[in-house]
Amino acid sequence: MHSPFVPGRSERLKWWWEDFRSARFSLGLAALLLVIEGVLALFGGSEGVPEVYQTLGLSRDGILKGWLWQIASHALVHGVWWHALLNALLLVSVGMRVERIADWKIAARVFIAGVLAGGAFFLLLPQPMPDMTLVGASGGISALLLWYTTSSPQSRMAFIRISAKNLGLGILIASGILAAAVPWMPQGELTVAHACHFGGALAGWLMARRGMGKRVSLADLQKARARRESAADS
Repeated sequence: MHSPFVPGRSERLKWWWEDFRSARFSLGLAALLLVIEGVLALFGGSEGVPEVYQTLGLSRDGILKGWLWQIASHALVHGVWWHALLNALLLVSVGMRVERIADWKIAARVFIAGVLAGGAFFLLLPQPMPDMTLVGASGGISALLLWYTTSSPQSRMAFIRISAKNLGLGILIASGILAAAVPWMPQGELTVAHACHFGGALAGWLMARRGMGKRVSLADLQKARARRESAADS
């Protein structure tokens, strides 16, 4: 019996670079988010042009006014630069794995579904503070993460030594508990829309459960990568 193949550091870096270059949707969307944040920062950000965030960000008051585009547009703006940068990094890190398993079209559908579901849950569930405006792509990123961990449950996380399946279920359960516990949480300067995270994660989990007839194992990913590399070398 042969021992399972364990790639070395150079091989893992080669695989990461290949996935990174192929992540067209994730890289393009991350670049768009950073460009939007950079342009808004030139005009003073949320303090300089608050009307932009009030128009594009998601709020119950905005929906009541008929600004239905907010259910999607809130994912394009971020309140501060570090929020945009963090979401861009997470988007590329998770999105390139989804694009590796499936393709950019599925990654786009999962992201959009997560944004819409996260926005809906934000509107329906208790909010951390009155008249809160939701900004950021966290709902879509949560959907991508749960789609990946559900579709490839045997994968191992790089910095957290647990399986993808356990990580995904832990995030889904924890975000649901936090979303339900919002009314009893103390308010602080940093407000987190747990309902948005939970809605996006739930959407990604459901899409993966519905769309994957056969779960993707670590061996499947290694075989698919080997086929791509042999095709590229030929």
